[in-house]
Amino acid sequence: MKDRVLFFVFCIISLSLSDNAIASAPSRNEVIKLFTDANEQYLQAAKLIAANDNKAASQKLEEAALQYETMLTQGFKNGQIYYNLANTYYRQGSLGKAVVNYRRAQRLMPRNDEIDANLRLVKNSTEDKELSQGTPKAIQRIFFWFFLLNQNELTIVAISLYVILMILLCLMIILKYPWLKRILIGFSAGLSIAIVSLGIKHYEEHGVNQGVIITEKCQVRYGPGEEYEPKFEIHSGAECIVEGEKDDWYRVYVNIVVKQDTGSKAGVEEKVSNDIRRGWLQKKCVDII
Repeated sequence: MKDRVLFFVFCIISLSLSDNAIASAPSRNEVIKLFTDANEQYLQAAKLIAANDNKAASQKLEEAALQYETMLTQGFKNGQIYYNLANTYYRQGSLGKAVVNYRRAQRLMPRNDEIDANLRLVKNSTEDKELSQGTPKAIQRIFFWFFLLNQNELTIVAISLYVILMILLCLMIILKYPWLKRILIGFSAGLSIAIVSLGIKHYEEHGVNQGVIITEKCQVRYGPGEEYEPKFEIHSGAECIVEGEKDDWYRVYVNIVVKQDTGSKAGVEEKVSNDIRRGWLQKKCVDII
């Protein structure tokens, strides 16, 4: 009997918490108003910058960034919000935060040329020069569905192909037309490609932790602690891959032209190990995409 009472009380508390969460969640109209207000703040800031009123512009940009961030923290993950937030951070001079949000916007809106152009503009403004790592245009054209569709769109394509495949299979069993078999093979191949592409896309976005340096500069060290010697310095906007973590430190790999610290005692070992671009940096310096 006691267990039943406890279970009943637990159910009441759970329902109460759910109702409070629903009640506290902003409505669609509130989010639209917040988004509109943030856009207005950004436009006003742009006008103030043109009028050389940088102090007032900075305040407007801070208000716009706060409103965009509020929408995202409340669960409204939208590519346009990320894009506008990235533009706001770029105006503020926060190159790292701009790159992070352009990358997030890219994942949700992969066919948006404005995002690509703005991202290139920001990357050209960063201090660290990255090695070429973009996918060749020829490959992008051959595997166009992978590069032009985001993860949700690929999921819809895979589900649609599966439904069509099941319908064709039923028709082939009932009607037994020989030409249906060839169509069935074609859709089976398409479904296989869609599933493989979806798996690769999911791994790229969730299986690999990609980060961006958001502080003005930070030291990449030989080990996870300030007692370890600095290996090289990295600056805001540079991207990295997080390979591991320990306490408040990330072990990262960066794809930039590294300027080695010639005064480092480990300089010779660094050249021999062929592990120049790996090291440890503090988590507070990195924002994960």
